[in-house]
Amino acid sequence: MSRQRRRSRMRRNPMQRVVYVISDLHLSAGRDPHTGDWDVLEDFIVDDAFVAFLNRISRDNPDGAELVIAGDFLEYPQTLPELGPTSPADHLSTTEEESLARTRVILGMRPERASGHPALFARLRQFLNDGHHVTILIGNHDIDLAWPSVWQLVCSTLETPGMPGRLRLLPYSYTVGKAERGRVYIEHGNEYDSVNAFGEQQRNLFDVDSSGVQRLKRCLGTLFVDKVYNDLERERWFMDNVKPMQRIVLLGLQNDLRFTATALALIAKFFILNGTRKFIFGSTDAAVLGAAPLDTETVLGAVEDEEVRRLLAAQLNTPAAQAEFEQAVQQFSTDEQLVVRVGTTDQPKLDEVVETVPAAEDGVVLGGFFGPKEDAYRKAAREYMAANRQVSAVIMGHTHGPIDGNKEPILFDGGRQGFYHNSGTWTRHLPTRPERPYSWAEINDESNYISSMSYLRLVPNEWGEYHVEYRYWGSEMG
Repeated sequence: MSRQRRRSRMRRNPMQRVVYVISDLHLSAGRDPHTGDWDVLEDFIVDDAFVAFLNRISRDNPDGAELVIAGDFLEYPQTLPELGPTSPADHLSTTEEESLARTRVILGMRPERASGHPALFARLRQFLNDGHHVTILIGNHDIDLAWPSVWQLVCSTLETPGMPGRLRLLPYSYTVGKAERGRVYIEHGNEYDSVNAFGEQQRNLFDVDSSGVQRLKRCLGTLFVDKVYNDLERERWFMDNVKPMQRIVLLGLQNDLRFTATALALIAKFFILNGTRKFIFGSTDAAVLGAAPLDTETVLGAVEDEEVRRLLAAQLNTPAAQAEFEQAVQQFSTDEQLVVRVGTTDQPKLDEVVETVPAAEDGVVLGGFFGPKEDAYRKAAREYMAANRQVSAVIMGHTHGPIDGNKEPILFDGGRQGFYHNSGTWTRHLPTRPERPYSWAEINDESNYISSMSYLRLVPNEWGEYHVEYRYWGSEMG
């Protein structure tokens, strides 16, 4: 049966809404109320542009549109950062009350502490009152939204009695459309990143600490932000604007960042455990419990990449530093000690993370791969579309690297095409520059960073099949 004949038998649905997809806004504390400057850990500084973006959506869709925020809408680890290191266990993060405290700061309810983002949230509230829908997916940086009281607080800020728009939170994924084909599947994408994966499609996000207090689980990436990144970003503002996380860590080791020995122990663990896919919980291996304490040589020896080992060892050049390093590794859990002793070969390699190891005069290479290379995200998208023929496009965020999937379609048997898109970010980032890599000095230069504010516009046809258009709000604003 031809496609046209199949369509003639389908129910036409001209009332489908246009859907706009964004991700990775990372809203945090806002401005310092005493100085008026942005908080040193704030990554979202385009509140006015976001308000203008919602104004445009409202003007273009008087009958209603839907905005999907595909993860990392809010930035919890960098809000009230002093809370992160207080957890009694590496694999556990904040309590419900601590997550509520962070939410109040982001929502502007603690004006003596920080401004939050009042204009942005006020415009979102009006957007819902105008009859538009808002769907929020949970990402690895706003996993705190899984607390019922946290989401209730967000709702109380955005909802008004009798509003015609629909506000909802989805824990993992969302499929747009109900037609026989042309549906669009959306998820944040962190589950394909071993550093930031929680496993089980984020169905089991809570555990209790040794005192019986319920806490969020903490992925390795968040642990690194809590114990290393936040302090480094106070000295190097760009730390959170270069992705992936391994890239900036290695570039820092190669160039000028001076990590403490305690941070170096966490960095070593960071690369070793990256091969375990996610945290392992609950092991009580007797051989590990009875083993001699870990030392510097054992830990560094578990790092597979020779260059990474060299970079780490270069900073442990005094007995005092080695003593501090070994004291820090004694805090590794039994599971982590097991991985260190057994070892794992599935670790990121220096050339994979940094792409090349350039000479000093060549500069450093940054940015993700924006072509058709089948990384873990594109592979997952292809497999999902192969198993779900109604879906013709998959959208993820997380990496901050925008991808227009229409330029590099995924081909299936029978001539069917699928498309993998990445929604990018609204935070500042270095634009891709394949013709010449950035030098370390250029990475430090704020003028080299842009906020392109990428978004995807999902437009339905009369049969309810969606076509994805890639756009940049920064360019549209001029």
